[in-house]
Amino acid sequence: MPKKKELLEKLFRKPYPKNFTVRDLDALMSKCNCDKFQGGRGSSIGYIHIKTGRIVQFDGPHPGKELYKYQMDMIKKYINDIGEKE
Repeated sequence: MPKKKELLEKLFRKPYPKNFTVRDLDALMSKCNCDKFQGGRGSSIGYIHIKTGRIVQFDGPHPGKELYKYQMDMIKKYINDIGEKE
């Protein structure tokens, strides 16, 4: 399983990665002390930071598993806000 630093580098690199998947995101958020939860609708994905209680939530990508640019932007802001970017 990739390390937190590797996943952060992949997420924050320019240009945007075309292969950052929900699985990569799950691994990264786990390493950032976040718990995953399912939202009210079927494809909704959310994470809550254990220490701060901050939440990020969005509709999961479909039909593929690769995150869209706007979702990566949301995750980048969230990681910066919770102080988990090294």
